[in-house]
Amino acid sequence: MGRDLGWCFFVATVVVVAALLPTLTMAGRLELKNEISGVASVRKAKLAVRCWSNEDDLGWDMIKPKQSRVWTFTTMNMWPFQKTEFRCQFRSGFGTTNEDVVTVFSVKGGFRKECGVGGDECFWVGKRDGLYLRRIVKDGGGDSRKKYVDVLKSKWVWKW
Repeated sequence: MGRDLGWCFFVATVVVVAALLPTLTMAGRLELKNEISGVASVRKAKLAVRCWSNEDDLGWDMIKPKQSRVWTFTTMNMWPFQKTEFRCQFRSGFGTTNEDVVTVFSVKGGFRKECGVGGDECFWVGKRDGLYLRRIVKDGGGDSRKKYVDVLKSKWVWKW
């Protein structure tokens, strides 16, 4: 009888883990976009970015106007292993962000809900007046076009 009970517990555990597995790990997507416009100097319109995660330093990159950088990754979304987080530093010809380091993606504390519908992709946009989080407010559905709202997260400031 003890053996049967142990076997049933094992099978039940496997079924529960298999049912939960799709929610434990997800594909994440992070996009940084440069939409700085109305600037005579190309040098002033560039967006310098340095990003890193808990495991990888993606280094500094220079994003020219109308260009973007995209990273895809797998997130771990099960307590206590919620650790996927990306942070970046931003520099433009108009200054830097208020905070030296900006969290641009995290599975912790409902951060992904800020990114909008779905929450598995976050878009950040550098514009002439500051850094914006581009929230997805409607997933395209039938017309396959997503709807966005840009939310100003930080104006450019001079710190040096």
